[in-house]
Amino acid sequence: MAGKEIVIAPRPMPYGQATDLDDESFAIRWAARLGETKRTVDRFVHEVRYRPPRSRTARMLVLIPAHNEEATIAKTLDALLTQSRVPDRIVVIADNCTDNTEKIARRYRGVTVMRTVDNHDRKVGALNQAWRRWQAGYDFIAGIDADTQLAPDCLQQLEEELANTPKAGGVMARYTFDQRLGTTPMARLLIRLQRMEFAGWTMDALQKNRTTYVLGGQASLFNADALRRVTEHNNTTGPWDASAQVEDMQLTGDLRAMRYETLVSPNARAHAGAMLTFRSLWAQRRKWDEGMARLLAKPQLSKWTATLWRQQLSLFSNGLTRLLFLFLLTFSLMVHQFVWSWWWLTPTVIASLLNARVAWQMPNRTMGDVITGALLFPVEMYLWFRLACTTASWSNVLAGIKRDGWEDQARAERGASNGPGRIITAVAIVAVLAGLTVFGWLHAPLWLQERVLTVGWSFLAIFTIVQTLSMLVKLVRPSRGFRP
Repeated sequence: MAGKEIVIAPRPMPYGQATDLDDESFAIRWAARLGETKRTVDRFVHEVRYRPPRSRTARMLVLIPAHNEEATIAKTLDALLTQSRVPDRIVVIADNCTDNTEKIARRYRGVTVMRTVDNHDRKVGALNQAWRRWQAGYDFIAGIDADTQLAPDCLQQLEEELANTPKAGGVMARYTFDQRLGTTPMARLLIRLQRMEFAGWTMDALQKNRTTYVLGGQASLFNADALRRVTEHNNTTGPWDASAQVEDMQLTGDLRAMRYETLVSPNARAHAGAMLTFRSLWAQRRKWDEGMARLLAKPQLSKWTATLWRQQLSLFSNGLTRLLFLFLLTFSLMVHQFVWSWWWLTPTVIASLLNARVAWQMPNRTMGDVITGALLFPVEMYLWFRLACTTASWSNVLAGIKRDGWEDQARAERGASNGPGRIITAVAIVAVLAGLTVFGWLHAPLWLQERVLTVGWSFLAIFTIVQTLSMLVKLVRPSRGFRP
């Protein structure tokens, strides 16, 4: 026994166990392959979506003037850094900031933060200082407000539009406002009315060969060579005019004077910062309206200024029609000469339908937007508000009164106010004038009353017919695929 070799046969492994191991390794291999495939597909989709055009050699500079914008600057930079066309340089211009704006901006890689030096010209001075420091070597220069958020493809759309239009000096995005910013009923109503106003204005511009009389400072892309020509022509240190309260409108006028086109993009989208209080909205519009009035008060006439005059005259003609109707209605009732006609409802119905159509075309519309437009009353009150702003602004310009619109708007946005004195004074003046008018009417001879009513109602009928036809044209005019 000791001399024999002992052979021990190996015990076979149970079939079930081998099958389990094979299945497990098979599943692991396939899971790994699926994971790698998913990562490959994700990389491909990302490259297709975000890769720049192969032939692109143009360089883009973005300038963001910021004064105490700690509440919004992060969202603005987040939107810029995730653009399908990422800018070659982003410069945040910290202009006399006393909050954390600069600190927040410095946290972002790829963002340059520049402090202004001895700047007394506010936003315009900040833009010009950054222009002098950084403009060399760039083909496109964008001006973006520190409270504006761009859609992911906004800069790509603006660049393509500008590159494909050799005569264009600049192109602006379509602006709208985020309805969710409103935390009070008044704020929500003001945002809704601002959205409707900008939507109507944008549709008019898009349907007029996409030409605009102002390249808004909220989000516009400029041909850098055009800005250099403006600077050289005006013999200034930068393309933005420090003496203008509406620097974006003045720059647009300078570009138009040099035969450049100024356009609205039909595709680029930007969400601008909305005014959330009546006080801040009043201050903003006073600055805009007074700036426009000062431009028009200069002895110059061009196709561009003619567009501005048409806009102003259209607004005042709407106000004149309403005032004339109120006065004639009151005077007719006082002397028992008023006769009602259902035809007077025609302009009201058409205006209601037109406002509802504008609301329906708005991005991210809600049923509340459409109802607000159709009800007409909120929009009518907003029109009276705009008339008051424009009238007050022209009064200051004609009287030679100069205001610091930038400071007034900043104070209003901070919640500061000069008190109710101005409003009380304005209401008192209107009340006195109305009282004197009524007193004079009641003591006027009968023949004069009849003549005033006859001529007044005739003129009002003509004005109303013209304005109603204008609204009807807008109502039935095809959108041609455009969206505000």
